[in-house]
Amino acid sequence: MSNNRLLSPLESMQVAWGMVLRDFRQWCSPSGQKSIRDWKTRRIEGAIIVSKSEMVDDAEAMLKAIQQNENAKAMGDTTNSGPSVYLPIMVTAISAIESPPERDIVQPNANWLNVIVPADPLQRVVQLRTAAIAYRCQIAFFAADPHAASSIAKQFVNFWTHEGKRSFDVAYELGFAGTSIVKDKWNFKVVENTLYPDKIDVGIKNIHGATVDCVVVGLEPTVVGLGHLDDDITDTGEPDGSIPPGLPPVQGHRDPPESLNGVVIEADVIDKAAGRHTRVNADPDTGVITQSEVKD
Repeated sequence: MSNNRLLSPLESMQVAWGMVLRDFRQWCSPSGQKSIRDWKTRRIEGAIIVSKSEMVDDAEAMLKAIQQNENAKAMGDTTNSGPSVYLPIMVTAISAIESPPERDIVQPNANWLNVIVPADPLQRVVQLRTAAIAYRCQIAFFAADPHAASSIAKQFVNFWTHEGKRSFDVAYELGFAGTSIVKDKWNFKVVENTLYPDKIDVGIKNIHGATVDCVVVGLEPTVVGLGHLDDDITDTGEPDGSIPPGLPPVQGHRDPPESLNGVVIEADVIDKAAGRHTRVNADPDTGVITQSEVKD
């Protein structure tokens, strides 16, 4: 098993949402406005900034996040000294919603299911359960021109009416095959009646803002048997030392480790983007996984 840290479900969502915003940026039209054209062609680091989840609904905090990010430098402008804000700029924040979505929208399964994750090159038998999850996602677009801010907000709402863009995939990191991370894509969608565009007053002359709120819903998987660091204490019974003296431990309900991880003893992992070919071997007796580079 690798010692690399896996992305959390929230971090996986943030990566996927970032790709959605990049797609929107290439999709939207400048509508004849030079400032939007400049924003579309700027380096991504200076065009879209991710702020902390607690900054949702806090325009002033979002502007401070832009300033601290020094987005002028991020876009390659080295002529500015000190913190600066280069407009237009989009800021986004994501916050998990405590209440799960309605079951008629997303249907979770809290029971363990024996499955094989398609992306696992060793095709191991593991166990899976799912929880319904909802995130509140907000974008804020700041510009020197109120028409530019309004145009982006309107186009963002229209973006989600596109048949091919109403949903997007989140690639969850579930475990390891050697040092390679096993990922699985799960589909999320925007609840259409939650798209709320609005103007915001930031209290600064010549800076105009517009926001769009939406709720995205989908399933969050929990998988045991792929070497995730949490496998040992996920539904395996109360850990030793955590139970008051004289009380019996509460038992877990998942299959014991020895019932899982029937594996393919050899598989090839080909990463075309990195030009890398790795052969992963699993010892059926010890469960030890080794890997070696293959020169094509």
